Amino acid sequence: MNLSIDQLKSKFQQPLPGTASHLKLAPPNRGKELLEKQNYLLSARQSAVMVLLYPVNNQLRTVFIKRSEYDGIHSGQIAFPGGKKEKTDQNFEETALRETWEEVGIKSDEIELIGQLSDLFIPPSNFIVKPFVGYCTGQPTYKLDPREIQSVVEIDLADFYSENRIFEKEFSSGTSGQAIKAPYFNIRNIEIWGATAMITSELLDVLKS
Repeated sequence: MNLSIDQLKSKFQQPLPGTASHLKLAPPNRGKELLEKQNYLLSARQSAVMVLLYPVNNQLRTVFIKRSEYDGIHSGQIAFPGGKKEKTDQNFEETALRETWEEVGIKSDEIELIGQLSDLFIPPSNFIVKPFVGYCTGQPTYKLDPREIQSVVEIDLADFYSENRIFEKEFSSGTSGQAIKAPYFNIRNIEIWGATAMITSELLDVLKS
């Protein structure tokens, strides 16, 4: 996939597919959970993530992180850089940029924000995630926070459009180790599921529209 920054910007000026894209990679009960927990949205914790794109060899690549192992619901998962909104953040864009700097060492002046994807409510952790899409002119240089991040995972977007990349299996979720059967992307044995897969699903639908 080879799109210029202007072409990318135009994609995000169109109506977003939102829930229709999210549910393609959602656990089977997620649609029901979202309906049942609408009343909880006002009290949900607020967060933002950065979906970072950059060109390499005439292809667009995106940046994921592998979270460190910890006593929490998203331990060890593949995710986008991001986290909860702090009181000092003026807005959610600042949250996404700050978290990207803190987690992987990419400065805000290296990132051009080109769009935003649909908000996503995550019932298990009671978070609303606001995904922002950023663009770097070349491959970033990373400086990881070892307390939060095991590694950076870079994937060409073209790989997500290939055949036989979506599967389904049981994942262990949270500190209880409860098994959840869910669809996931398998790209070169990298498994992307849950909220990250749902956000990626919408990104892919927007870019191919």
